[in-house]
Amino acid sequence: MHLYNAWLPPAVADAARGEAAAFAGAVRAAKDAWRPDDPDSAYATLKWISVFDLFIKAKSDVAPEDIHALVELGFGIFHASQNKFVVQIKWGGLLIRLFKKHAERLSLDVQWRPLYETLIQTHFKRNMGPEGWKVRQQHFETITGLVHASRTFFPEGAAAEIWLEFRPLLENPWHNSAFEGVGFVRLFLPANSRNQDHFTT
Repeated sequence: MHLYNAWLPPAVADAARGEAAAFAGAVRAAKDAWRPDDPDSAYATLKWISVFDLFIKAKSDVAPEDIHALVELGFGIFHASQNKFVVQIKWGGLLIRLFKKHAERLSLDVQWRPLYETLIQTHFKRNMGPEGWKVRQQHFETITGLVHASRTFFPEGAAAEIWLEFRPLLENPWHNSAFEGVGFVRLFLPANSRNQDHFTT
């Protein structure tokens, strides 16, 4: 139990003990609302984000396996919702907050390339949609923030893959592509323990 919850009055503390079960139930409900064969069902899951935010703000003591299930659900919805800016902003923001709060309790692999492809397709190609500048800017901040929060969970070998992807951009330091390459390397290159071999060999 979190220290804040330990200070609660007995009656409230007893009720707080049910938060783990309530969180698990909310995760199941969000999973039931999401149908991978119907991408538009992502909109039906958005109402649960405010519920999960309440658990984060309340410092609820929830099970790591339920957090893991929610993170997997969030990434599944995020990657399936290309060109649905609102969905990606909402779920991407929740994933960032979950990582900030529970990163030490999670053990998972996050693939970097789908995040890179979303960034490229949305913000580096001439595919302007009906979204206004403010929404696109918010989406850009969300996707870059999500990459930054996810680097801890990039799997072994990701650093080598990322370096091979962006190294050609750095060959000519006088070309504009070098600035892009430096930016991508700075954003994506992980320094977690699983990728130490890339920096020490």
